[in-house]
Amino acid sequence: MLILTCGVNGSYVFTPGNVSFQPTPAVEVADTVGAGDSFTAAFIANMLKGKTVAEAHCRAVRTSAFVCTQKGAMPILPRELTE
Repeated sequence: MLILTCGVNGSYVFTPGNVSFQPTPAVEVADTVGAGDSFTAAFIANMLKGKTVAEAHCRAVRTSAFVCTQKGAMPILPRELTE
């Protein structure tokens, strides 16, 4: 598995025989600190919960986008991003 994040140009997850692409949501950016770490953490957490690659990828993108709307690297995530 290879994950490539491209900032405003979206992100890709490459697995044997499949490519998942997710566009970057348009959000009002307050701070990008923690965006990459939150993406990785959300992706791995969702894979460990048994989600598909596409589901984990989508949740990782949504989590990272939310983090960018907050100041600081560790904002409290809304419930819909943690379930």
